[in-house]
Formats: sequence, structure tokens, C-alpha cells
Amino acid sequence: MSTPIDITADFNAQVEEQDQLLKGLSWRQRMEGFLIFFSLGAFATVLSYIALYTGRYWKYTVLSTLGSIMSLCSTTIVMGPEAQKRYMFDEYRRTASCLYLVSLFLTLIFAFVFKSVFICLLCGIFQYGCLIWYSLSYVPYGRETVLLLLSRN
Repeated sequence: MSTPIDITADFNAQVEEQDQLLKGLSWRQRMEGFLIFFSLGAFATVLSYIALYTGRYWKYTVLSTLGSIMSLCSTTIVMGPEAQKRYMFDEYRRTASCLYLVSLFLTLIFAFVFKSVFICLLCGIFQYGCLIWYSLSYVPYGRETVLLLLSRN
């Protein structure tokens, strides 16, 4: 009979204590923090689509961006800010991470300053494009596959 695998022990072995913002959190507490921030991010995103549906494009842009920021915070709670920074800014992801973070920042700036439907739409498209490209960097051969599929058309 085989021994069951304890994923929490394996995870805790991978997550360095010095990388954590909130030191001494257990796996369960990290997961609770992750779920809270991820849920807030998802809630803000749902609200953003309601705002989009009702024609409040400025609110859509702000809520969507805040949802993305809260989702990033959720993974930071699990990994810790130092590990998150290492993963986001390693050589392979550096450009995608910078573009994504800049897109979040610019989206908020443009939404608050201009409140223009057209600019908000452009920022939203740019932001989601950056998010997709950033996310594909975590999928083995994700970017390469997308580039291959796009080059065939």
C-alpha cells in the first residue's frame, strides 16, 4: 500500500519563510488569504461586467483593473512577494510582466484622467492582451503554441 502524498508539506517546503510578507502563516491561512483576495478580485470583475452592460465604461475599466490587482495579490499571499517577484521577473517573463503591470497602471490613470469610452476600451483590450501573454508564460510551450497557431493564418 502506498503512502498518501501530502501536498501541503511539499508546498511548504517550496515556499521559503523569508519570502513571505506575513511570516508564520500556515498552508490553510495562506489558502484562506488567497481565496479572500481571489474572491474580491472575481467580485470586482463581475461588477465590472455589470458596469459594462449598463454603459458605464469608466467604471468597467476601474473595476476590471482592481479585480486584476486583487487577483495578483492573492497569489502573492500564497507565494510571498519575493517569490512572486522572482517568478514574474525571471528572464522569460520579465517583458510580459512589465507590460502587464504597466497596462494596469496606465488603465487606471487613463480611466481617472480622461474617462473616455474609446480610451478605456483601448486600455482594456491592451490589458487583457498583456494578461493573456503573461499567463501563457506559465503554460509549457504556451506562447510558442499561440505564435505557431497565429503564423499559420
